[in-house]
Amino acid sequence: MIKLSSNSLQYIFLIASTLLIGFLLIILIKIKKKSQMHYILVSLITLLIIWNLGVGSDKLWSDIYGYSNMFFVFIIFIGTCFTPVSLLLTGIIFAKTKINFKFKYILLLAIPITSTLVLWTNNYHHLFFIKYSFTSNNVIYGRYFLIHAVYSYICILLGMYYLLYFSVKNTGIFSKQSVLILTGSCIPLIVNILFTLKIFEITLFATPIAFSIAIIFFFAAIIKYDFLGVLPIAIQTAVDRISDGFIIIDLEYRIVNYNKTLMAMFNGIVEVKRKDDIFSMLKAFKAIDVKKLKSYIEEVVKTRKSIVFEQYIKVLNVDKYFDIEITPIIEGENHLGTIILLNDITEHKANLKKINEQQEQIIEKERLASLGTLMGGISHNLKTPIMSISGCIIALEDLTKEYYESVGNSIVSEDDHREIANEMSINLKDIKEHFSYMSKALTAIKNQVASSDSRKEISFTQDEILQNIEFLMKYEIKSNFCNLIISNEIQNNFLINGDIGTLVQIINNLISNSIQSYGKITDTTNIDVSSRKIELIIYEIDNYIVFKVKDYGRGVPQRIKDKLFKEMVTTKGKEGSGIGLYLSYSKVKVMFNGDMWLESEEEKGSSFYVKVKKFLL
Repeated sequence: MIKLSSNSLQYIFLIASTLLIGFLLIILIKIKKKSQMHYILVSLITLLIIWNLGVGSDKLWSDIYGYSNMFFVFIIFIGTCFTPVSLLLTGIIFAKTKINFKFKYILLLAIPITSTLVLWTNNYHHLFFIKYSFTSNNVIYGRYFLIHAVYSYICILLGMYYLLYFSVKNTGIFSKQSVLILTGSCIPLIVNILFTLKIFEITLFATPIAFSIAIIFFFAAIIKYDFLGVLPIAIQTAVDRISDGFIIIDLEYRIVNYNKTLMAMFNGIVEVKRKDDIFSMLKAFKAIDVKKLKSYIEEVVKTRKSIVFEQYIKVLNVDKYFDIEITPIIEGENHLGTIILLNDITEHKANLKKINEQQEQIIEKERLASLGTLMGGISHNLKTPIMSISGCIIALEDLTKEYYESVGNSIVSEDDHREIANEMSINLKDIKEHFSYMSKALTAIKNQVASSDSRKEISFTQDEILQNIEFLMKYEIKSNFCNLIISNEIQNNFLINGDIGTLVQIINNLISNSIQSYGKITDTTNIDVSSRKIELIIYEIDNYIVFKVKDYGRGVPQRIKDKLFKEMVTTKGKEGSGIGLYLSYSKVKVMFNGDMWLESEEEKGSSFYVKVKKFLL
């Protein structure tokens, strides 16, 4: 059985650790896309390899020739002086992901460079060593060594602090990542303290081997948890900068974590502390219904599905709307806790309100513009019944005069009296019919003139829609030499909830578009009205009523058809804005729970469909 001396074991450990970190160095060098973390680890491992080679060479020389070669000592202390700074920069880059190498970072090299120069000139002043030895108990340090040692320990401690603090902050104190970094940090720290304070007799082998083992632990964490595969951004720093506030609670409703955004949202109103019960914290915060929130959390825990609800909070200087999302944290089959996410939607709601107001203004302008077009037709449509009523009144006046003259006249028979009364009755009936027509016409006009707010909750039938359309479009159809054919395929009357004026305006707009699809009439002679046909067909699909406006005009180009209801586009050039169809689509969707679509073929015509929800009468 071969017995190895302690000296041989030290060589073996040194060679093994050097080979291992050399292998890690090769892995890092082969990585194509390197971050600052890659480069600083390359420099750290390179310094450790230099340190290891220096220690091994010095010990080998000493074993062969019986004394230390100061050349190898100088090589040792290149690693000794610069490794602590490299470790500090590793920690800083790990914490900050990326740094700009400003003057303050370059200044960190001042002491290592000074230490190296002092060591190289040590024979002249003995400030670094009075007596050098390979073992700790035989070393006698010079006055400068204290500066070097204190600075090195500060760098090592700070570097390890950054690594440990941000590892714990990112992944938790008991994560495998944190345990690996903690273990790796402790080994060289303990060995260095023992060597410097001469508590035990330790050779120069111990420190570089300890640092090499630490690097192996760090690298194990890096490879295992893919630290270098992605930017090592601090998770807490990232979540503190997101725009949404959040609280994480455990199964006992205790606060586990939260971000700075949440604190900023309720600064000075409620104090959030880790380990506090969330409901105890919210008792003083009366803007939120605690019972309601608790029931939501319990439901999320039970169903394992997220819940989102809107909450208005007005307290002290906070007057905001929030979308609150409660989400369970599930790992495998285990429920670990709950995330409560608060998204401030105050600005979004204000913008939405502005958009709605602007849409209402645009719709109102469109409505008034269409009224201007309709007024000529309305006056023309009302002129006929008014003239007819006037004729009936004149006829009644003549019949009344004739009846007075016939009273007491023996020549006028009873049949003559009946004939006069019958003619008067016919005229009165005609007057009633004309007044009924005018009443319907005035209702149609009122529906277009009245503000939309006063009509939103009114229910109406499809027959009322048709009466309004027929009256309002009669003049435009006639003056443009078109033929409107209305076909109602629905047997029963159904109710439609919403704004009758808006729906009439939408369908009238489609009919007007169909009129314009045939082009303007320049020559009114020999016009075939049947060739300018427009069909309005009403039919049922499930729980909906569909209004179909069909023409045989020039159609809609494919490039416009694809975005007709999504953008303000038009086929009319300067004569159109594209607002009509764009807003019509949104109104049908929102106000009538319906839909709009188009079927069109160029030079063959178009069919526009308006689908609205129907209800039983």
